[in-house]
Amino acid sequence: MIEAKRKEYKLSLEAIDDVSKEFSQTLKEAGVDKKDCIRLRLSLEEILEGWLGSIPDAPVTYVARRRLGKDYAEVRVRGHEISPGEDLEDYALSNKLLAQAGLSLNKGYSNGENTLCVYIRKKRKTGQMQRLVVAIVLAVGLGLLQRLLPNGVQSTIRAVTDPLFSLILNLLCSISSPMIFLAICWGIFNVGDMSAMGRIGKRVISRFVILTFLVDAIATAFIVWFFPLEFSIDGTSLSGFSEIYQIVLDIVPSNIVSPFLEGNTLQIIFLGAAVGFALLVLGDRVSATRAIIEQMNEVVSLLMEAISSLIPVFVFFSLFSLMGSDFGSEIVGIFKALAITFVLCPVLSLVFIAVLSVRYKVGFGMLVRKLLPTFLIGVTTASSAAAFATNMETCEKRLGIPETISHFAVPLGQVIFKPGALIGFTAVCLCMAENYGVSITPAWIVTMVIVTSLLSMAAPPIPGGALTCYTVMFTQLSIPMEAVAIAVAINSIIDFIMTANNLTCLQVEAVMASGGLNMLDKETLVRG
Repeated sequence: MIEAKRKEYKLSLEAIDDVSKEFSQTLKEAGVDKKDCIRLRLSLEEILEGWLGSIPDAPVTYVARRRLGKDYAEVRVRGHEISPGEDLEDYALSNKLLAQAGLSLNKGYSNGENTLCVYIRKKRKTGQMQRLVVAIVLAVGLGLLQRLLPNGVQSTIRAVTDPLFSLILNLLCSISSPMIFLAICWGIFNVGDMSAMGRIGKRVISRFVILTFLVDAIATAFIVWFFPLEFSIDGTSLSGFSEIYQIVLDIVPSNIVSPFLEGNTLQIIFLGAAVGFALLVLGDRVSATRAIIEQMNEVVSLLMEAISSLIPVFVFFSLFSLMGSDFGSEIVGIFKALAITFVLCPVLSLVFIAVLSVRYKVGFGMLVRKLLPTFLIGVTTASSAAAFATNMETCEKRLGIPETISHFAVPLGQVIFKPGALIGFTAVCLCMAENYGVSITPAWIVTMVIVTSLLSMAAPPIPGGALTCYTVMFTQLSIPMEAVAIAVAINSIIDFIMTANNLTCLQVEAVMASGGLNMLDKETLVRG
């Protein structure tokens, strides 16, 4: 826990140095990573130096304390509101990098004071993987023990646990629509400006989108043969493809409200992309709107962080309920989905690395060693944000990717490019369809590829970010909602390997994009 403090200064170079030291000390007390401490401190100093030219000798207050159970540090500078044009240009980039690491300096103006505030996430004593393992072991053990109890006692236990499970599921469903909208919108307009969307931006984004659908299609073509397929020769198949055509046409909503009321995720993704590009084009002319969406994204991210902390509880209840039922077919489906994902994700990573090795004549083993640190963080935390700093360092210092591309491709890629999630989504959907007797037809498969590809780009890169997508996928694919409980349990286990795969493939793609633009430092890439 941080030490509560409040100190007063007059805005000057000396005061900026003193405030930044206090700020850095607070971050260290909270257990913030050393690299993130440096980034935050530099960002604070740069902004305050910019303000010094506008409001010299202004009263400055530094506050560090807890609010609503969260540590935060805040700097308040009294005076007129500093307009966006008076800020340093580097602020947008530095704040974007910090936001990807789960930290950002939030700017505001109230009661005659300009404010800079950062909320510090509490460092857990145990990691997500350890808590998940404990939840699984307890659920399986206690779930099997309950089968030995009388039926009346089992019914009483279910009367308590089932409503709790439904409560957490409702939380996931309620936040899915705004989360998906903001993830897409934030990922696009957080690029910075239209200049970044020029030759570099178009190439990088187009590669991400095309590869997403291509990887999904190839993975599906390989996986689908492990499941019972139905090839009808009557009009059913044609009817199914006409429904797909109608789904594509219906992506454009009739108004901006109905997608959220009806939970139409494809339309929400379309709106998020449209709003994101509009904000990017208009720039500072809609700074107020950008600020509102940024603040909404902070709120939803906070809610998702709270909900993701409940993932072990959710997994416990879902597996506990499963162990108390006749679970023969469900267990087969669970192990089948786990096996497919844990085999194909590493294979996909190795394929990406092999293509890069052949393309630029770099040793395969050397590339594996360079990419391994980021992979290990992903496989132990299931969080792209946690691996962000290492990801950036690897891209720039070990893979030869210029900052111009890495500062654009890595933050955006962690949001929209998730090949590992594609494999996981596909395996889970096929296994649940098989378990619940859903017909796996060619039209159904095409629908699955479209839905899983779009939702993989919409899921936020945080632990549990993909959970809300299953309610959407199962609705589109006519899979019963009872399957969500099993899907969530499966996803919580495979999330680690999926995240690691996402990070590896993203790094390889960033190298490929740099090479295609003739901007790759090949000497750094081939150097051991």
